[in-house]
Formats: sequence, structure tokens, C-alpha cells
Amino acid sequence: MPALKFFLLSISLLALTACIKPYQPDIQQGNILNNSEIGEIRYGMTKQEVLFILGTPMVIDPFNETRWDYFYSKTNQRKNQTEKRLITAVFEGDKLVELRGDVDLSKVTSLEPSVEDMQHGGTVITEPTRKEKGFLSRIFSDRKTAKARKEREKKASEAANPSE
Repeated sequence: MPALKFFLLSISLLALTACIKPYQPDIQQGNILNNSEIGEIRYGMTKQEVLFILGTPMVIDPFNETRWDYFYSKTNQRKNQTEKRLITAVFEGDKLVELRGDVDLSKVTSLEPSVEDMQHGGTVITEPTRKEKGFLSRIFSDRKTAKARKEREKKASEAANPSE
């Protein structure tokens, strides 16, 4: 009878472990293409200005240096969905003449902020945090600092009154 209970318990635990799904992080690849950054793009911009706003392109065609491809994909592992965005910037000489892909440049100024805008909306400068000491370490460090303070006061009083 105990062998049967052990067998049933092991089978149920094995079935339970099959239900557990390990954590899988979301995967982001390419250039994060925010609506706010794309909204700053204007026809006639130089390659250097586009490079400053959108960053280094994912692909620069070695046979056609007037075309830059920006690609971004984000895979949500939990929902098993992939969001993709592709923008192609076409230059004539050093000036931007065409923007193709998922965004129409004529409507860029009226784009709503994207999720990436909200998450990566700017640099946040924070104060460095110090690790809080535990209860016992605070007690012992307080005793050490109090003892060191008493020794300094004693040395200072001895230096001030050498005759005593």
C-alpha cells in the first residue's frame, strides 16, 4: 500500500511540474523607434541629423548607401506576440528625401506617444542608494563609533591639559 501511495504521489508531482512554465524575458531587437523621435524627422535633414535622432541604422546597404533601414521587433513571450516596425530612410546626396515603412512622414507630427516613449522617455538621474544595515550591524557599528569618539575626546582633552 505505501508503494502505491508513493507511486501516485510521484505521478501527480510529475504532472504538476509539467504545468510550470519557466520565466522567459521579452526580447527586443534592433533600434527602438519611438514616435517622439520619428516626429522630429523632416524632409531635407542631413544624414548626420537623422543619425543623431534615430541612431545607427540596422542595415546600410553596401551597394546603395542612400538607403538606411531601421528595424525594431519586440517579442512578448507571455502572449507569444511579436511587434515589428520597419522604417527606411532614403537620401539623395546628403539630404533625406523619402521615409518609407510603417510610418507616413506627413502624419508623423500627430502621432500619439508609443509604449516605448513612455518606458524610455528620457534619462532619469537618481541618487545612489546605500544598503541599509541590519539591526545587529547598526548596534555594533554605533558602539564602535561611540567608542572611537570617546577615544578622540580623551586624546583631545589630554592634549589640551597635559598637566593632568
